[in-house]
Amino acid sequence: MSLPVFLRNTALAAAGCVLAMLMIFAITGVGQDPLQALHSPEAYAALLLSNPPVLRAVLAIDNLFVALYLSTFIAAGLILVQGGAVRGLVWISVGLIGVTGFLDLLENLHFLTLINLAERSVEIHPLEIGAQVMESLLKFHISYVGLFLFGSALPLERPLGRLLARLSWFVQLPVGIAIYVVPPTLALPLVFVRFSYFLAGLLLLARIFGRAPGGSGALASLPNTKPSAVG
Repeated sequence: MSLPVFLRNTALAAAGCVLAMLMIFAITGVGQDPLQALHSPEAYAALLLSNPPVLRAVLAIDNLFVALYLSTFIAAGLILVQGGAVRGLVWISVGLIGVTGFLDLLENLHFLTLINLAERSVEIHPLEIGAQVMESLLKFHISYVGLFLFGSALPLERPLGRLLARLSWFVQLPVGIAIYVVPPTLALPLVFVRFSYFLAGLLLLARIFGRAPGGSGALASLPNTKPSAVG
C-alpha cells in the first residue's frame, strides 16, 4: 500500500469515527464532553452512570480514532517533508499531535476507570475530577497549537491546501480557545464547530494527500510543496 493510499484510508476512517461520536452524542447525549468539565462528585458519578454501555462504546470509538488520526498525521508529515516543507516545523507539529494522542488515550482510560469505580459505588474525589478536567484542557490546547503549526507547514499553491491552512489558523484555534472562556450557552455550539473542523480537516487531508496517480508515489499529488506563512 502506498503512503498516499494509506493516508486516505486512515483519514476517511478517522472521519467516520468523528461522525459516529457526533451522532451518538446528538441522539443520546452521551459523550466525553460533559465529563471534561467540573462537577460535584455526585453529578460526575451520575454522568458516568447515565448510560455506561454507550459511554464505553464512545470511548472505544475514540481509542480507534486516536490510532487513525495519529497514523494520518504521521503519513502527512512524511509526505510534506519529502515534498520540501520545513522539516522542523512539520515534525514539531506532528510531535505535538502525537502528545495529544497520548493524552487522549490517557483520558479515555481514566474515564473507563472512573466508570468502573462509579458502578461499584466508590466515591470519586473532587481532586481526581479536577485532575481529569485539567488533563482534558491540556490535551485540547496542545492539539490547537499542533494543528495551527501543521497548517503553517501546508503548501498554499493548491486551493484545498489554502482552505485547510486557513481553517487551522482562523477556525480551530480561536474556536477551541473560546469554548472554555465563553458562557456555557455559547460553548455547546462551539463544541459542534470543533467537531465540524475535525471532520472537514480529515476529509481535506484525504483529498490533498491521498492520491498517487499512476502509482508514482506520495509526491505525485503534491507538487511544488513549500512551507507556508500565516496570513
